[in-house]
Amino acid sequence: MAENKGNEPWAAWAESMQKMLATPGAMNPFAGVMGAAGGAAAGGFDPAHLMKALDPAEIDRRIQDMRAVEAWMRLALSGVEMSIKTMEMQRDAYASFGKMREQATRTVTDSAEAAAAVVRGATRATEPKRAARRATARKR
Repeated sequence: MAENKGNEPWAAWAESMQKMLATPGAMNPFAGVMGAAGGAAAGGFDPAHLMKALDPAEIDRRIQDMRAVEAWMRLALSGVEMSIKTMEMQRDAYASFGKMREQATRTVTDSAEAAAAVVRGATRATEPKRAARRATARKR
């Protein structure tokens, strides 16, 4: 990985993870012993692979690699959980804004209807007075 010189430890880790995940038997240190792909001759017994699998340093290295993968997955999971919580908060905020809009619309409508009723009531109250004035004016 010549292009990742600035971040060499992570580049090496990423490369080893890609190699491990590229072959299913790479995750199991005893895969060659059990005749899985990667053994000696088409599923045969490979003593070198067995010795490598039993080497405590190799096992420790694989444990460290798996712990690194676990930590990365936990980080990714926490990011997904935060995204879900953020979207739920947005949904709830939009719902409350909708309810506020409906309440404001209802209040304005009710106020307009009340004002119109008052104006109609005032008009009706003054109509008899106007009619009386007109009648009085005609008599003169």
